[in-house]
Amino acid sequence: MLASVIIPALNEAENIQHCISAARRDYPSELVEIIVADGGSTDGTPDLLPPDVVLITAPRGRAVQLNRGAAAAHGEIFVFCHADSQMPAGWREAVCEALGRTGVVGGTFQTLILPENWLFEIRNRWVFPARWQIMFGDQTQFMYRDTFLRVGGYPEIPLMEDVEMMRNLRRLGRLVRVRPQVRVTTSARRFAERGVLRQVLLNAWNMTRYLYFGATPEQIARSYQSTRERQM
Repeated sequence: MLASVIIPALNEAENIQHCISAARRDYPSELVEIIVADGGSTDGTPDLLPPDVVLITAPRGRAVQLNRGAAAAHGEIFVFCHADSQMPAGWREAVCEALGRTGVVGGTFQTLILPENWLFEIRNRWVFPARWQIMFGDQTQFMYRDTFLRVGGYPEIPLMEDVEMMRNLRRLGRLVRVRPQVRVTTSARRFAERGVLRQVLLNAWNMTRYLYFGATPEQIARSYQSTRERQM
C-alpha cells in the first residue's frame, strides 16, 4: 500500500532535507512517495529537494498547499508532515497499523519537541489522548485518501485548518494516536521566539477563543504569526 507524505514548505531551507530524509528512511518509492508543496520560497528550498521528491508549487497558505500536494499524490494513505518536523523510524508501519483498527478514520502521532529544556523534558513524557480538539498539524496528521476526499480536504482558511480536519474526520469515525514509543520530532522554534510559557498560554487562549468564543481563523492567524512569517 502506497503512502504519500505531503510536506507544505515556505522558506524551509534549514529543515527540508532533514524532514525528507526522516520520511524516506529506507522505504522504496513503491511504498512511500514524498511530495513537497512549496508556497513561494525565496531561500532556495525547492533546489534542495532530492530527485525522488515531487515538487508542487502552490499559492502561499498551508491549507492550500496541503490540498495541492494531496491532489498530486497517488497513495492510498495520506500523511501530512510539517517541514520542521521529522518522522520516526517505523512510521509507515505505525500508520498502517493505526488505520487498520476497526472504525478508525485518521489520527496523529505523539510528539517530541526539540531542543529540550526542563519544561519540554516533562512535556515530552506525556501521552495525549485522541481528542480532535488537540490533534494538530505539527503532530503529523494521517488518513486514507478516500476519507480525505469524503471530507473535502482541508478547509482553505488562514489557520485552524488542522483542527477543522480532525473535527470533520471525527464525524466519520474514530481517531487514534500512534503509540508513544514512535514519536514525531517537531521544532521548538516558535517557543524560542516568544518564550515557552508565553507561547503555551497564547496557544491555549487562541484555541479557547476559536472553539468557544467565535474568533475567526483570520483573527487567530494575526496573533499567531511568527516574525519569520511577517517578514515574508
